[in-house]
Amino acid sequence: MDRAEIGRKIREENSGFVEEQSCIKFGLRQVGGSRTKIDGTSERDGSNWSIKNTKSRSTQVHLTTKKSFISRFKLNDPQQEFVDKFFGDQSFVHKDRSRYKIDEISVKAVEAFKSFLENNKDEFIRYVICNKDNIDYVAYNDNVLSVTDIMEICKSTTWAYNNTAIHLKNDNGKTLFHIQMKGSGKGSTYHGVLCHIHEHLFCGKNSRCITN
Repeated sequence: MDRAEIGRKIREENSGFVEEQSCIKFGLRQVGGSRTKIDGTSERDGSNWSIKNTKSRSTQVHLTTKKSFISRFKLNDPQQEFVDKFFGDQSFVHKDRSRYKIDEISVKAVEAFKSFLENNKDEFIRYVICNKDNIDYVAYNDNVLSVTDIMEICKSTTWAYNNTAIHLKNDNGKTLFHIQMKGSGKGSTYHGVLCHIHEHLFCGKNSRCITN
């Protein structure tokens, strides 16, 4: 079984029985499904929750195609160049993993995408958490943050770049989110725009832990 298949099975398990148990623990009615970010709705106040169950220090919070990402943010030509090259394409047969590393992309395109992230940080974070849905809370295993608190925590964060990933880090240098090429699966999905949410986001004073 390859890594992509292992990941698929873990996501399937976590969105089924494990997610159901989380909904019971948090007092939610399970919603779920591939077309919504809402995993559960509170029986008490109607708030919408996104649930992340993982044994890792980070987990997928959003995955989309390059085309959809470019369209959603109306990226200009240099920004599109960065997205096309950084997240790769099957046609780049001359490149390792069919993608360009940051130091292989034109400075103009790199700086254009950096400006996009700097100028749209709040919108980007809300997008990867909520997409088109109204999410009120995110649960990472037993730790819970409101989206309002997440946005507040991220006010003091900065973007950090290496050749293959882009990290949103707090003042202590801890990664709260990171963006990368999906890098698994087959066909065009291999070059998807993948964002992970990290457990460090939930380690602060604003997070509350709910246990059985």
